[in-house]
Amino acid sequence: MKPFKSALPIATWLLRISFAAYIFISNVKGVNPINPESLNFYLSLSMLILSVIFVVGGFSSKQTLTLIAAILIGIILTYRLFVPLPDLIAVSTFKQVLLICISFFFV
Repeated sequence: MKPFKSALPIATWLLRISFAAYIFISNVKGVNPINPESLNFYLSLSMLILSVIFVVGGFSSKQTLTLIAAILIGIILTYRLFVPLPDLIAVSTFKQVLLICISFFFV
């Protein structure tokens, strides 16, 4: 069975937009109270900027912006996964691992 090859670009854009929207929406509340002394503020702010760069990079002829944004998003998500040392068997852990996998899909 051959896949419907014309749907691959549409699926890639839907994945890109939904991933960036989820990253953006989940990090807006970390930036809302502006607290320059907090590391969480800077991580959330960088995730907001990187999610916008991630989508904008898709319109570029070269995929450098998307590649750099995806790598940095993956690094920040990996940091957020391992720093608080959560329970390894939890829904939030697997959600974080799924987001890391999606970010490295675009690398």
